[in-house]
Amino acid sequence: MLENYSSNATTAKIRAKYAQLFTQEDYRELAALRTVPEAAEYISRSARFRDAFAEVDPNTIHRGFLEELLYRENFETYIRLCKFQGLDKQPFFGFLIRRSEIDCILSIINRINSSLDRTYLSDLPGYLIKYLTIPVMELSLSQTYEDLVAGLKGTRYGKVLKKIPVREDGRADYTECEFRLRTAYYAELLEQAEKEFSGSVSEELKTIILREIDCRNIINAYRMKSYFGYSPDEIKRRSLKYYGIGKKNMERLYEAADSETMMDMVNHTIYGKNSPDTDNIEVEINSVKIRRLRHYLTGSTNAPVALYAFIILCDIEVSNLVHIIEGIRYGVDAAAIEGQLITL
Repeated sequence: MLENYSSNATTAKIRAKYAQLFTQEDYRELAALRTVPEAAEYISRSARFRDAFAEVDPNTIHRGFLEELLYRENFETYIRLCKFQGLDKQPFFGFLIRRSEIDCILSIINRINSSLDRTYLSDLPGYLIKYLTIPVMELSLSQTYEDLVAGLKGTRYGKVLKKIPVREDGRADYTECEFRLRTAYYAELLEQAEKEFSGSVSEELKTIILREIDCRNIINAYRMKSYFGYSPDEIKRRSLKYYGIGKKNMERLYEAADSETMMDMVNHTIYGKNSPDTDNIEVEINSVKIRRLRHYLTGSTNAPVALYAFIILCDIEVSNLVHIIEGIRYGVDAAAIEGQLITL
């Protein structure tokens, strides 16, 4: 267990990077632009992404490559911060690599279920490959779910996926695969936060992780209740079994008569306090999450806490930027684009 993880130099470096994140005014100016090259030019001049565009002409960049460039910069920022002062020597700090591996596996499962012929190979982000612990190039050639599970034998993911029944057509239920992989991911993350750290580091990390799970569960429960009419028991079965606000409080939300009642109940929890006035559940819940993450990032002296919070904020930022780029591409009104962004 690590007893001392203040790592002031790392924390200072993270906060300096945090100061480069896009502000609401930046988003507003970006959303007002009318072409993707204009958006690329704007992003390329930001302190956050300037280096990523060093060898790229923003005036000719393809939209797909632009978005990949943003995701890659996020990942490489994470790698650089983990290597600074040797944080990457602790298993916990592989969290983004493990999450990326899960995303790769789920993309392959989706391809198999969609009967697409090896298309994932061309879509695989090249910058990820050297960091992954699974043979993703070989896995991407899997034609059936059993092929995929066989290729994952001996890995943490193979142990999870081999327990999922396979249908006669060689496919497995995508939702069940995602649920079990996410459950195992968070179980491992919480265990590492408990065992690798102590004191306030451990407690703050566990709180952030559990609240991240809460947000995921609330958003998914709302969708299941609103769009698919799932019963409370079905929602419980499909939700992660870890709770920041407590099991009873979360299950009360699942048991709400309808999605409107559920959201009224959410507004009386920490996830509804000072939330924005919007009909988008993801924007409402994640805007509150941002506020809490910023509190930890600016208030904690613990490098692991600051890093974990910062990477989530980076993910949200890139999600916002991609949303703006897509909105500009399809000629969506600037105000409509802004209304769907996750900000304070």
